[in-house]
Amino acid sequence: MVSPTSPSTASIDPALARTLQRFAQLDANTPAPQLSYVQRRRLLSERQAQLVRTPLSSIRQNNYFVTAPGREISVRSYQKSSTEAPYTLVWLHGGGWMVGDLNTHDDLCERLAQHSGHTVLSVHYRRTPESPFPAALDDVLQVLQWLRTMQGLLPLEHDKVLLGGDSAGAHLALAAAVRQLQALPGDAGAARIAGLLLLYPPLLPDQDTESMRSFGSGYGLTPAAMQLYWQSLGKVQGKAAAWMQPGRCDAEIAQLPPTLVVTASHDILRDEAEAFALHAQALGAPVQLQRAPAMVHGFARLVAASPAARQQVENACTAWAELLRTAA
Repeated sequence: MVSPTSPSTASIDPALARTLQRFAQLDANTPAPQLSYVQRRRLLSERQAQLVRTPLSSIRQNNYFVTAPGREISVRSYQKSSTEAPYTLVWLHGGGWMVGDLNTHDDLCERLAQHSGHTVLSVHYRRTPESPFPAALDDVLQVLQWLRTMQGLLPLEHDKVLLGGDSAGAHLALAAAVRQLQALPGDAGAARIAGLLLLYPPLLPDQDTESMRSFGSGYGLTPAAMQLYWQSLGKVQGKAAAWMQPGRCDAEIAQLPPTLVVTASHDILRDEAEAFALHAQALGAPVQLQRAPAMVHGFARLVAASPAARQQVENACTAWAELLRTAA
């Protein structure tokens, strides 16, 4: 168990340290030998979210199903009551492409709707290992096509949308933007991505960075878990291989819409995300970088447990709104 005053968590937000401790205790108190690793991680992710869940009465929720060949994609909208939202922000949840769902990110999506003023549409894309890459990315593009097709029929449909995600969801958001910029015939008819909000994205496998070495134990996400998540994506070739590592697609990165990259100070993914942001800036893309101090990986979905994490999400919404305004 991680103690809030142990050396590994002494420099992070105390509320986050206590939450990590509670999660460690939850893990220890959840014996489930009959479950596979994936099943157990999904169960714990759900229980962690239930442990800290604090609903906002000012946010209205609605559930929808996006039809796609051979499947339905569950989506959930979040909107301020009696408020007309300027945009729909399509949100892709984190969880290593393997865990996480609509319920695990209720708190974050409600706060995003509250602080950004946009309607937030959370997408439950297909997960690994059952559905290797690019299944999740295909689901994102399917939702973007649905948004444009349904204009005038639902209040959250727009010709242009914002796109964002946390962790693995941020990776998928960037991959979707790169894919859309390639203008593939099969992706025609999708709502255009007008801006990106990327919270601590994983961008490259097998990284050996200072942050990977410094925060590999005691801060939630570990290098071993990240390696397993990357492996679960599967092996792909052609364009799909480029989409799996979208940060290397320089031609498309240079054409990105206004993008805010947010990193956590105490996160193994910090350095690779910041290197990407600086590289994108060097290519001339309208990308801004913001590091959240005293934060760990996954802080955004813990806004109900940490006032400091909530403030960092508010700061990100404010900075991103200014970036979108100046780029308009």
